[in-house]
Amino acid sequence: MKAVKNLSKKAISVAIILIIIFSTSVTAFATDYTRAGRLIQPDYTHTFSKNELGVVNFKSTWGDKETNVGSMLSYVEQAHEIGVKILLFPEMCVTGYVSSSNPESIEYQTAISLAESTDGPTATKFAEVADAYDMWIVYGATEKIEEDSEHAYNSAFICSPEGEVTTYQKISPNEGSWCKSGETPVLIKAQNYGYIGIGISNDTYDMPEIARYYSAKGCNILLNLSASSKDYIDTDGDGIKDDVGWEWYYKNRIESNTSRDGYTLLSANLVGSDGPADADGNQPYDFPGGSVILQADAKYYAGTTDKNVSSNTNADIITGEEGLLTNKASLKAKTGTACSNSDFSPENYAKWYDELADKQNNGKTLTYNSDVTDGPVAAVVNMSAVWGNKQANIDAMEEYIIEAGEKGVDILVFPETVLTGYEWKSTSEDPYYKESGVAMQIALAETIPGPTTNYFSEYAQRYGMYIIFGMTEKEDEPIYDKTDSSKIKVYNSAAILFPDGKIESYQKMHRAGYESKWSICGDTPYMFDTQWGKIGVDVCRDGHFYPEIARYYAAMGCTILIHPTATTGNPWYRETRIGSYTDRDGLAAITCNVLGPDGTYNESTRVWSGGVFASTSLIITKYHDENGLSSFNSDTGYAIDLNGTGSASEGFDERGTSPEGLEIAKMDLSGCGFKVTNFQARLFSKMYDELAVLYRSGYKSIYNRPGDANDDTEVNISDATYIQLAILGNNKATDKCDLNGDGVVSILDVTLLQKYLAGYDVVLV
Repeated sequence: MKAVKNLSKKAISVAIILIIIFSTSVTAFATDYTRAGRLIQPDYTHTFSKNELGVVNFKSTWGDKETNVGSMLSYVEQAHEIGVKILLFPEMCVTGYVSSSNPESIEYQTAISLAESTDGPTATKFAEVADAYDMWIVYGATEKIEEDSEHAYNSAFICSPEGEVTTYQKISPNEGSWCKSGETPVLIKAQNYGYIGIGISNDTYDMPEIARYYSAKGCNILLNLSASSKDYIDTDGDGIKDDVGWEWYYKNRIESNTSRDGYTLLSANLVGSDGPADADGNQPYDFPGGSVILQADAKYYAGTTDKNVSSNTNADIITGEEGLLTNKASLKAKTGTACSNSDFSPENYAKWYDELADKQNNGKTLTYNSDVTDGPVAAVVNMSAVWGNKQANIDAMEEYIIEAGEKGVDILVFPETVLTGYEWKSTSEDPYYKESGVAMQIALAETIPGPTTNYFSEYAQRYGMYIIFGMTEKEDEPIYDKTDSSKIKVYNSAAILFPDGKIESYQKMHRAGYESKWSICGDTPYMFDTQWGKIGVDVCRDGHFYPEIARYYAAMGCTILIHPTATTGNPWYRETRIGSYTDRDGLAAITCNVLGPDGTYNESTRVWSGGVFASTSLIITKYHDENGLSSFNSDTGYAIDLNGTGSASEGFDERGTSPEGLEIAKMDLSGCGFKVTNFQARLFSKMYDELAVLYRSGYKSIYNRPGDANDDTEVNISDATYIQLAILGNNKATDKCDLNGDGVVSILDVTLLQKYLAGYDVVLV
């Protein structure tokens, strides 16, 4: 692993903390811990005054480091004059943007020749200025790699107010073979500002795992250095590039991330033409700018046409303009809460990503592309359940099933807990508790297969239809809460009925609200094969707040996500959260939400006890142009197609919700499929494993394999050699070398390992 390099400019009073992931391998998964043993997530808050945060739309002069550094220093002076405390420049602003895999090209050679280390002249200069102005200055440049003159890193150079310099190397570069992947997330303890995470372009847009890792560590600020121009093209033939496609892409990625993980985002993007000019003066790249300062719920503090700060899901990002932008009002940068939820399960994510990494190590690709244009006819049922009246709900569902079957529907999806209703009532208000001593959801739970699933399975077989609906699921024997063995609980499940009579279930993994009062979490993803491709299932919060499971499905070859839900999240929330899986991960989605009242109605107050669900259901695919090619809508910028559902349904502007009853759409799955560049499943598995070690009391790392003395992810003869060299003093003797646990690294440890490798029944410690 590359050692992290620092240049100390003076005595350090502020620690720069680097989180380093070590490379080992998986053997087994320890389960001697409980969710009750979850440790507390760090939580940081800092209020920044107006103008204390700055991002720069920077126009780089390609290959001219001196000119670029001079321009950057001018911006630093401007920022200092108005009191900026954290200043962010874009990706590769020092060198200009480079994308090349040809070592003979001028681009490739320029990226290498202009690369510097943390003690180079550029870093030295900015460290001095950061020290003098008591400012964090972060900029993008190519970084030298020790003992490798043929490659460089695409790095963020981070200069602290104490004159300290460190770097973050882009983990998922897409700039060609000159650029090596980094392998180290970087989290900075920045005085009283909190914890700052660093990402570069695709690391932020395509890899939610990195920001999730930062968030779980307490990150309250994410800095994104960007050189993004996806879909920034001339759409109307007037010779001028239009930002509609790029802006939708950009907003979908950053808004879904910030709203889910809760951090404050500073994103700085290049602007203008870039790259080596040809004989006519034309340059190969053109960037829109669009730097922003953003918080959850699309609350922009800089970079939009809005004069005041407010949540605006239709915010118009300013493009095509150079300059410094600062927060136009004070803001509170606070750690998000998704990772503090007791059901945040890094121990599960570590396993899933390890499985994906094993596939990669075995030479299997995770990349694929669907060519299925004749996809399923899908339908969602916009309805609410009659609370606690299972038979009434069965009757209503039966009518919709018959209607869907007669209309040729292939996949029919109902909402979460549609069989019983959603609301949890207190023991004093729940009539089922008074009668049976348990909550309604427990009293009405069934096994799967069970009476209701068996009944509806007959329809699934009759119509050749997949039917998925939400219900509470029990087992043959009572399920007791691990934290309180006196309490019986059930699963919040999606029943899955197959056209051939097969009946399965998926058990929700991440609970919301009061669901913990009556349910326990599942821990097993569920996928199934169909004639249109593989399908994965999750429920509500699984998909809205925890992208790991849908990413796993996508990387495992799924092209459709089925997602029953009961959420009051607005249409923007629904489209950004679930639509991001289609846009980023190549998963078409069928997501069905409750529509209408829940609970019981109070005649005197005229209020439903469980509230009224008034949002959308969606059937989402990739957008296709008139030629059937995956593209984006040149009018709206959308790279996804809602297929006439949700906000695209007829009459939505008047209702503000999906229409009651069935919404049906024919799905074109072409263009779907997982195509994420440089997806580092092993690194992500290790990151989640580290989080599980930190935040699950009693959890044992799946990467702590006895016998792996040299940390190369395998236990083999090379480990015996490593121990022998450690005995001779040529290698560092670590605890992993002491295989017999006697406190001494000796030839006895080598002998023990040799016996183990030969198949003897010996134990390594």
